[in-house]
Amino acid sequence: MASIGNLLTTAAACAVLAVATPARAEWPERPVTLIAVAGAGGGSDYTMRLLARELEENTGQPFNVINQGQGGGVIGYTTYSTAAKDGYTLGQLSPFAQFKLLGQADFTSESFTPIAQFNADPAAVHVAANSKIKSLKDIVATLKADPSSLKISCGGTCSASWDIPFVSLMLEEGVDVAKLNLIPAQGSAAGLQELVSGGIDIVLCSIPETDSLTSAGLVKTIGVLSAKRLEKYPDVPTAEEETGKAVTGGTWRGIAGPAGMDPALVARIEAALHKAFDSERFQTGMKDRGFGAVWLGTADFTAFIKQHEDQTKRVMNALGTAEAAD
Repeated sequence: MASIGNLLTTAAACAVLAVATPARAEWPERPVTLIAVAGAGGGSDYTMRLLARELEENTGQPFNVINQGQGGGVIGYTTYSTAAKDGYTLGQLSPFAQFKLLGQADFTSESFTPIAQFNADPAAVHVAANSKIKSLKDIVATLKADPSSLKISCGGTCSASWDIPFVSLMLEEGVDVAKLNLIPAQGSAAGLQELVSGGIDIVLCSIPETDSLTSAGLVKTIGVLSAKRLEKYPDVPTAEEETGKAVTGGTWRGIAGPAGMDPALVARIEAALHKAFDSERFQTGMKDRGFGAVWLGTADFTAFIKQHEDQTKRVMNALGTAEAAD
């Protein structure tokens, strides 16, 4: 027979559990900070604030978006990955694997608790409207013959969102990617202006960024690195359609917290994010600005970011740009 002392201990433990579980289930009970790993006014800022608006509406608590884009986002990632694991400081998780490979930070997939992905915008390949290059097949043939013959704008920093999937496709095609002439730009707009003026042969960036130049008859998009054609751009073929290689990639955005968060808390935050994602106002806001609304829950998002690490490492090692080749 259990002693009175043991019974009292058990009762006390149950009482603590009974109090602790509902408290955890009440998240959020106070304002939540969301770290955007980019400056104000861009796509990350817009989509994070769009999501925050729905979270506030649904929970009755403020969700304050703080922009920390310094160091390419390293400051922002550091802020929330080292925060308390209570769900009150969360942040944007976007392509991050290049930081460690470039020796800029030590982030890995183990540095975060992935909660959900809410956006993905595939990389696309753009040429001048009067270019002799008419298809991805033309690019593959040209680069196989002479890998350095085309000037390719990364649409921003190289070894990042837009060029990693393109280089991965070229790897699959047997191109010597270490000899590619990849050129960084001060953002996609600058690269596209160079394309129009004839200083660049190819620009890698998302399709919505080229809308005005395409409408003006100056730029043509010849391929998109997505699993299927985009609803808004049905005439642009996928890389798989053009080459037979099912290579996809681009930029993406999700919400994460510091490593080691309580799975029960993560599940509650995931549910709140999913409700916000499914709202008509969020979906309309994303569509109006040309952002892809793509949902991955915790399990799928966790698997996805490991794939992101593998692809980034493979490409950067092949390019010879990774400091850590191990």
